[in-house]
Amino acid sequence: MRGRAKPWAIPFLKDHPELVLPLVDRNDPFFSAPKLYLEIGMGKGDFIIGMKDKKQGNFLGIERDRNILAIAAKKLLENNWDNVRLLDGDFDDRFEELSSLRFDEIYLNFSDPWPKKRHAKRRLSEANRLKTIASLLKDDGRIVMKTDNPILYEFTLEQIPLAGLTCASYTDHYDLDEKEDVASEYETRFRNEGKPIHRIVITK
Repeated sequence: MRGRAKPWAIPFLKDHPELVLPLVDRNDPFFSAPKLYLEIGMGKGDFIIGMKDKKQGNFLGIERDRNILAIAAKKLLENNWDNVRLLDGDFDDRFEELSSLRFDEIYLNFSDPWPKKRHAKRRLSEANRLKTIASLLKDDGRIVMKTDNPILYEFTLEQIPLAGLTCASYTDHYDLDEKEDVASEYETRFRNEGKPIHRIVITK
């Protein structure tokens, strides 16, 4: 979902290169943390803000909508953001910059389901893209996906073996594990509406 245009958003993002990275530098000490996590499509930042206090390590968030990314950046600047960095852009466009990094966990939270069949290749969990995402994992790393969309859920389960990956666990009625997990803004809304949350954990 595209956010409303905010005239302050782009200047704000440019004014904070210490948080919103212009480029990914593999030699940046930030990426040498013992634990490294990535969220693709981070939205307004509720998930990453919650997770940064639950798990030791550094978090990188990618969001293609600059208006939404600016909201997330503003929230982080109001909190302790030392273990978080943000990237402006689409995952496909920024993959080359990320390709030398390895993450312990990669989160796909309520990604665009692209519900029409002719758009299936645009889904983040399409086999080729899923394989690309998994290439950023450490050997014992995992991809954790949550969605409210049953079609995307079933589609992803079909795509995992096509990508040469393993489905470690899956459920179409996920109860939030508050010790290890955080609800994003979308998840909170969907739970309040009584929608079941689907969750899949993917490993190499």
